[in-house]
Amino acid sequence: MYRQDVPITMKGTASSLCNNLSVHAVPDKRQINYAVVHKSLVNLISATTDGSSVVGRQILCKEPAATQGVPFVMQVKWVILPTRSLLVLTTGRGIQIFEPDGAAMVYFHSLSDSLDKSNYAKGVAGVGEKTLCVGTETGAILMFDVPAKGNNITLLDTVCKHQAPVSDLTSEKDVLASADDLGTIIMWTFNGIKLSPVTSIRGTGWPCNSLALWKSVVIAGFASGHLRVYNANSGICGAEVLAHARTINAVDVSRDNGMVLSVSDDTFFRVWHLKALNVPQIEFCHGETVKNSQLVGGRFVDGQGRALCVTGYDSSEITFFVRV
Repeated sequence: MYRQDVPITMKGTASSLCNNLSVHAVPDKRQINYAVVHKSLVNLISATTDGSSVVGRQILCKEPAATQGVPFVMQVKWVILPTRSLLVLTTGRGIQIFEPDGAAMVYFHSLSDSLDKSNYAKGVAGVGEKTLCVGTETGAILMFDVPAKGNNITLLDTVCKHQAPVSDLTSEKDVLASADDLGTIIMWTFNGIKLSPVTSIRGTGWPCNSLALWKSVVIAGFASGHLRVYNANSGICGAEVLAHARTINAVDVSRDNGMVLSVSDDTFFRVWHLKALNVPQIEFCHGETVKNSQLVGGRFVDGQGRALCVTGYDSSEITFFVRV
């Protein structure tokens, strides 16, 4: 179903982090951007859609309030709000928000600047018209108001429902899903002012490393190798698959047709087809190994799942596969 295509080479390698790949398509410029974390750096690659031009550079994580050296980046992700696009970096000590091209930092939020106390940030998603949500090690979710332009970003609220560190966030319009290191998933609705919990899906003790949301269906990848799909409104588990032999590090969904991508330490990526029923179902479509590569990131390149890309730990390549 998919064949391997020409890879893109980065200036650095990929760190061993879950969700270590973000993709941002800019149709007006016929350009696709990729971001991958390497320790305290972020590899940024801009490529034309026809592959004729590929430009790479790096962002060094420097925190204005830090006094204990350069922190490690935990996650990088583009957030596309109706009013604005942003590039968000979460670190072991805070949150950095950049313009989408990474050229200028517009906001920094410190979480910790102490050697004996940590509070890393992990899990990033936009909800509503202009609200950015970021998860933290304490289990709290920070909510930021983002203006259409400028750097007047403000902390709106902090919601605390998780009993373990937040591992990932995902959203669809006014619905937010959050997961933690105990595998608990909480569904929220946003009314433009505050987040309200709708349902909680109890974890089994295995971290939920990655989430995706599509048409009121939650797709969750766990460190146990399980892939589970839930009804977002009721929390009912419609299907459970032992999708991988080792931890699932990333999941993604193609917005137009519900294709699901999962990647794992076991070197395999697998593609599934999601059926958004009252009791959601999932069907296996394709699986392939990327030889000698512990996969840490995976994303569809377009909304129809016609192409996908993956990253592997300690590899300097973004590997592409095209549907045939």
